[in-house]
Amino acid sequence: MDVIEQIARPEAGGTRAVVDRVALTWEQRQKSRQKLRTVGGREIALALPTGTRLHAGDLLATAEGWIEVQLAAEDLLLIRPRDPKETAFVAYQIGNRHLPLGLAEQTLQTPYEPVLAAYLSQQGIPVERIQLPFTPVSALGTHRHA
Repeated sequence: MDVIEQIARPEAGGTRAVVDRVALTWEQRQKSRQKLRTVGGREIALALPTGTRLHAGDLLATAEGWIEVQLAAEDLLLIRPRDPKETAFVAYQIGNRHLPLGLAEQTLQTPYEPVLAAYLSQQGIPVERIQLPFTPVSALGTHRHA
């Protein structure tokens, strides 16, 4: 099992080849210490510095080459508020439950929670359960540590 202690940004790839990929959920990308299985079936262990967050395209070094981080599809609620008042109401409900919030064109996203889905539907707000990669607003900043 490869133990990975550092990450590299995509532009640092150089001439080393990408030999495998690992698809991670948002929650998995927040953990600096964990065991994972790559798309190719290889077991790896992350032992990254505390506070390290992985992003799509990050490269994990192994003796054979790079393992590229990809975003895994997740079980999400896609919410389509129809006006600013509904948008504020939905954002409040998501925040009140301490759930992460994602923004996309004309929609809000959050991890699927059946109680929230039912409540928003009862309020007449269009919601849909979908499978997509998820990156919340809090993780969109450009400030990164390597």
